[in-house]
Amino acid sequence: MVLDRLADFLIWLIVKAISLFRKDWYVKNRSRVEEWRLTLYALNRSPTGIIGLVLSLGFVIVGVVGPFLAPYSYNQFLYLERPELYLAPPGAYGMPLGTDIYGRDVLSLMLYGARVSLVISIITIALGVPLGILLGLVAGYYGGKVDEAVMRITDIFLAFPALVLALALAATLPGRIREFLISEPTFASFMAAVFGVSQEDSIHLAPLISIFLALIIVWWPTYARVVRGMVLVEREKTYVEAAKALGYSSWRIMTRHILPNVMSPIVVLVTFDFATVNLLAAGLSFLGLGAQPPIVDWGSLINMGGSRFPTAWWLVFFPGVAIFLTALGWNLLGDALRDVFDPKFRRRIEFRV
Repeated sequence: MVLDRLADFLIWLIVKAISLFRKDWYVKNRSRVEEWRLTLYALNRSPTGIIGLVLSLGFVIVGVVGPFLAPYSYNQFLYLERPELYLAPPGAYGMPLGTDIYGRDVLSLMLYGARVSLVISIITIALGVPLGILLGLVAGYYGGKVDEAVMRITDIFLAFPALVLALALAATLPGRIREFLISEPTFASFMAAVFGVSQEDSIHLAPLISIFLALIIVWWPTYARVVRGMVLVEREKTYVEAAKALGYSSWRIMTRHILPNVMSPIVVLVTFDFATVNLLAAGLSFLGLGAQPPIVDWGSLINMGGSRFPTAWWLVFFPGVAIFLTALGWNLLGDALRDVFDPKFRRRIEFRV
């Protein structure tokens, strides 16, 4: 099977890359490598998983290279030179997806918007999830007063609806973030490069930065509670008792023994959350709390076209389709991974392969 050969090649690349730094890693982790291979084999036999993987990878690739492929810049206002490009329909004047109210090419805006959505998703997941995992590990492993303190803080954050808390933070943070960007030009230049915008427009990134800061604050409690529940079960098992008897430190037991055994549900949850973060970030931008002109993302495009619908239907349709396909891809991939990590499903795959 072609996909199985691709899986083997991917595993080979990963092993070679790790072996450059740790020569005996493959010998000591042969069983783990075989587990990865069987996981990819199982995913290859899930049609919905393949569709989800293609859509998700497509979103990631477009987000990474989109600004370089865009025919025009996001701040190139063609309307000033060619008035006929004001809300030009798709296909007119050489614009495949039409233009917006400023005469900007919608295809280019969609490609730049993919970068914005990808960055917000990655930063939110990369910072919010580890924080929740760490707190959940500590609370579940130590228990007692530590568990009580962490869970009560978690309950405080969970008591507020995530969307309402994100709205409040996204509405109040941009002012101070804008002042910070002005006072720290190096950081502003770095964020401009990350989002794929020009350095002159870095000041307009304050609302976007406030969005992922707000999402990070509201995202970690769910992971803390989920991980804590799984750790409460794992800490009573024999392998943890054996590690304690060998004199391993609590940190090593948590990170080297317990965490790998609870990662499967976390990976599935992270996959679903990529879709949720995209939808929530687009919703905040649609409400006017996200990207500000000239910077755009898919939510702000829909906001722009909402007041002109159905006349300028393409400003709503194309970003809406992009958001739908992205969310669909992550959800299909998450469903497939949930099946792949199911021991019964995996056992059937092992017998077939």
